Amino acid sequence: MRFARTSLGIRFLVALTLSGLVWAGLTLDQNPNASLVFAQNLPIEPVGLAGENLVLVSAIPPVRVSVHGPKVTVDQLTRSDFVARVNLTGLPAGRHEVEVSVVVSDPSVEVLRITPQNVFVDLDPVINRTISITARVESAVASGFRADLANITADPTDAVITGAASVVERVANVQAALSLEGATQKVSVQALLIPTDRQGLEVTAVQIDPQTALVNVPVTRITGRKRVPVVAQIEGSAAPSFTVAQIGVIPTSVEIEGEPGALERVDAVQTLAIDISDAKADIDREVGFEIPAGVSILSNQPVVQVAIVVVPLEDTTTVQAAVVLTNIANGLQAIANQPSIQIVVSGPSALLQNLRGGDILAEVDLRNRATGLHQIRPVITNPWPDTLRIVQNVPEIVGVRIAPVGVVMETVSPMAPTGPGGTATVTPSAAD
Repeated sequence: MRFARTSLGIRFLVALTLSGLVWAGLTLDQNPNASLVFAQNLPIEPVGLAGENLVLVSAIPPVRVSVHGPKVTVDQLTRSDFVARVNLTGLPAGRHEVEVSVVVSDPSVEVLRITPQNVFVDLDPVINRTISITARVESAVASGFRADLANITADPTDAVITGAASVVERVANVQAALSLEGATQKVSVQALLIPTDRQGLEVTAVQIDPQTALVNVPVTRITGRKRVPVVAQIEGSAAPSFTVAQIGVIPTSVEIEGEPGALERVDAVQTLAIDISDAKADIDREVGFEIPAGVSILSNQPVVQVAIVVVPLEDTTTVQAAVVLTNIANGLQAIANQPSIQIVVSGPSALLQNLRGGDILAEVDLRNRATGLHQIRPVITNPWPDTLRIVQNVPEIVGVRIAPVGVVMETVSPMAPTGPGGTATVTPSAAD
């Protein structure tokens, strides 16, 4: 400064300072500072998981930033000028809220705001699972041939799934996708392995080892097919006084295949034997097929649903039911034209054998009946309506004569009924 003052003079220094201020002012006028929200989302880079047996379960959502700096510089910023990070060092498995940091490459630009400032991350331990390989056939073999899906083999037989525990646990199957388009003989193919969930959807974000397997599918010629009924094979007999009323089978028929001679000999496919010895109630069973020699059954269902309805044996008998006159008005007397009628009943044999006189009656209601001759349909009393059935009563109409008390009634003397087969006159009722 002394040299400048002595050599150049005070006036020169003042002029130099003023010119610097003018330059700075002009620069600010031409390139002022500006604040704005950067237009693009910034992806977040996780750091700190190296060497840890943890993995992110899902991607971290991006953030937006607001910046401040010289307008020309801010306007020229691109996404590559920013680095957004979250530090996951030392975090255990589980969900965590972590702070986002953003660094910009130009030191003249300042990050004012990060939105959101904090994000949630889910960390899972890395696990392995070994799952058997199954085949998924995506196209059919040539017409007249069939793929023996029951005898498909794979080499290797298992695959190892690696990834986040919550994702690996969703994997239910490892499927080998196969195309058998037009095949007429054994197919051997190096198939791509696909991890899938229980709904058959592919599970991504896991590693699979190996990625392919050699799958062998036997293909054989179809010699002949036909559909035959399924018949339930019954052994034994129901309990005494019981019988089989109905047998139902689902499915009612199946398709079989085999050599023409073998198919010719088969008219039906039987189920495995079902023992109904001493059965007193319905039987519902799932049983397999008894496969006839020389044929195979083409069914996705290895069992048959068999329903056997067991009911008590029914018999029919005829009983004499006494005609009972009821509800005779005061001052009147009545007499029926016959003391009893014949009732045909049906039901279990044991119950019919135990019927006693008076169990079944033919009741004739004389409520509001005046003197004279009346033709009335009797009401048959049934002591066991759930198991005993009234088939017929003969006659269906009973003739009843009503007269005042004291008038001589012809044909039948006035006395109370004595039960089945007894007389059917009734003395005047005190009720009504």
